[in-house]
Amino acid sequence: MKNNIFISGAIAAVLSITSCSDSYLQEDYYPATYIPLDNNTIKTNEDLQNSVRGLYASLSNINGFGGDYFTYQELTGDIGFVSIRNSGYYVSTNAFNHLIVDGGASGGIWGAFYNTIANANLMLSYEGKIPDGEEGIVKSNTLFAHAKVVRAYNYLALLGLFSPNYGEGDQSLGVPYPTTYDIEAKLPRASVETVINNVIADLESSLATFTSDQTSAIYADNKSFNSNAINLLLARAYLFKKDYNKAQQYAQAVIDLGAPLSTGSGFASLFLLTGENNTEVLFQIDYTNPGGTNSLTTYWGTAGNYKQNFMAQPFFNSFMKNPAVPNQATASDIRIKNTAWYQNNATTYPDLPAPINVKKYNSGFRDVIQLRKTEAIFIKAEAQYHTDPTAAFQTLKTWVIGYRDTDYNKTFTGTAVLDEILRQKGFEFFLEGTRFTDLKRNNKSIVKYQTGSDGNPLATIPVGDKRFIWPIPFNEMQNNPNISQAPGY
Repeated sequence: MKNNIFISGAIAAVLSITSCSDSYLQEDYYPATYIPLDNNTIKTNEDLQNSVRGLYASLSNINGFGGDYFTYQELTGDIGFVSIRNSGYYVSTNAFNHLIVDGGASGGIWGAFYNTIANANLMLSYEGKIPDGEEGIVKSNTLFAHAKVVRAYNYLALLGLFSPNYGEGDQSLGVPYPTTYDIEAKLPRASVETVINNVIADLESSLATFTSDQTSAIYADNKSFNSNAINLLLARAYLFKKDYNKAQQYAQAVIDLGAPLSTGSGFASLFLLTGENNTEVLFQIDYTNPGGTNSLTTYWGTAGNYKQNFMAQPFFNSFMKNPAVPNQATASDIRIKNTAWYQNNATTYPDLPAPINVKKYNSGFRDVIQLRKTEAIFIKAEAQYHTDPTAAFQTLKTWVIGYRDTDYNKTFTGTAVLDEILRQKGFEFFLEGTRFTDLKRNNKSIVKYQTGSDGNPLATIPVGDKRFIWPIPFNEMQNNPNISQAPGY
C-alpha cells in the first residue's frame, strides 16, 4: 500500500521460507522463489502457484496472524494479563496503555496486514491473463480466488480493530481499501459499509469458484482456505454486518459438517503436532518462527523464553462447580478436568490470584489454528440472540452439555444469555484471536479479571471509550496526509 508498510521491490509474499510442516499445496511443487517485480512477474500457472504459496506464508508474520494479532486480542480483553514478573514487553496492556499512536500495538499489525493485502493485489493484477497449467493442476481462476480470500481475511481483521462497529458511530472511519498494487498510493479511509461489502463479495465469489473447482480436495491439511473455511468467514462477516439471518445460514453450513470436537482424545491433542489433521480445524498457518520475538510460544508457552502472559484465575474458576471454593478435582467441564489447554500450576509467579497457564502453543512447531468448526456454534448462538434469546441459549446449552460439560445446568434469560455465550466462547477460544473484537462488537465494557495489589481490576475500558477503535499508527499518519486518525488520539 505505502512505503511505510515495508513493501519491498520484490513481491514479499513469495519469499523463500522454511516451513515447520507440510506444504500448502499438493506435495509435488517446486520451492517458492524470489520473483523480480516487473511486467513479467507472473507469466505461468506455476508462477501463480508459487505466488499463492508465498501469500499464505506471509500470513505467518508474527506481527499479524502468526503472533501479535492473537496476543493483543487477549491482552486488550478482560481474561488475559501480563505477570508482575515480566520481560517488559506487552506489560503496558495491563493498564490498556498500549493503544497509542506512536510506539503502540497498532503499527506491527497494520503493517503486517497491509503488506499481505498489497501482495494479494499484485497477484490479482494478473487476473484473466494467466492460462491454466497442465490437466490436474489447480486452475488459475481458483488461485486468484485464494488471493481474494486472503485479502478479505486481512480486511475483516482490520475492520474489527481500527473501525467502529457496523452501523454505529462515524461510519466513514473504515480502513483504506486498495485493490491495486501501488506502493505510492495514499488512500483515505473507505466507509465501514464499503469495506465489509467488498469483503463479503470477495468471499462469496471465491466460495462459488472453490465449490465449482472442488479446491478443498486439492489443498491438503487445511493449510489454505477451502469452502468450509470460507463459510465460517462469511458467518463472521455477516455477524459483523448485523445480518443475523445470513450469519446463521453460513454458520449452519459449517455445523452441518458434523464431527464436532468432543471430549475424547481429539480435544486433548488439538494443539499438539498430532492435532494438525484434526477435522475440527478448517484453516491453519505454518508457525515459521517458534522461538522468535512476539511468537506465541515465547510469551505464552509454559517453557517459553519470556513466559509471562496468562489467563486470569477468577475467570478460570468461574467454570468450576463452586467458583467461590474452586476444586479442580470435582470439575465436570473438560476444559478444567483435562489440562491439555489450561492448567492451574503457575506456582512460581508472584501474582495474586495465581495465574493460569495457557498451553495451546507450548510446541512452537504446531501450526497456528486460524479457524475451527466450533466457532460456528457461537456465531449461530450470538446471531440467534438478537431475535430469539431462548433459542440462542438452547443452542449454546446443547453444545456445552454434549461436548464440554455434561453436568451443565445453568439457566439464563435476556441479556444474561449473551453474557454466557461470550463467557463460554472466551474460554473455548482463548488465544485464538476473538476476545477483544467479541466484546467490542457486543458493546461490552472490558474489565480485567485479574486484580492488582489493591484488590481492584488491573484496568477497565468502559463502553464508548476511544480505545475500542485502535489508533492509526504514527508512520501511516506521517506518510499519508489523506487518512484520518481515530477520534480522541
